[in-house]
Amino acid sequence: MSTINTSMGRYSLKAKEYGNHIRGSIAINDEGGTQLTLQEFDEHYLDDVVNNVIYPVTGGNREITRALREEMVKAGFEQPH
Repeated sequence: MSTINTSMGRYSLKAKEYGNHIRGSIAINDEGGTQLTLQEFDEHYLDDVVNNVIYPVTGGNREITRALREEMVKAGFEQPH
C-alpha cells in the first residue's frame, strides 16, 4: 500500500492507495505555508490523479505536475496499464 505526503512550492499532496483506488488531498498554500484551499479526491489510477486533480489544481503547470507524478511513482504508486 503506497502513501505520499509531500510539498512542492505552494502545493501539498497527501495520498494513500486503497486496493483499486487512490484517496487523498491536494492543498494550495500561501507563501507562509498557511493552507488556502484543500481539494480531496478519490481516483482509480495514478494518471487519473495527475490529469483530473494535480494538473487542474496547479493551473496547468506541467513542471509541478510532472514532478509530483514522479514523487508518487517513487512512493510506489503505479499506473496499471
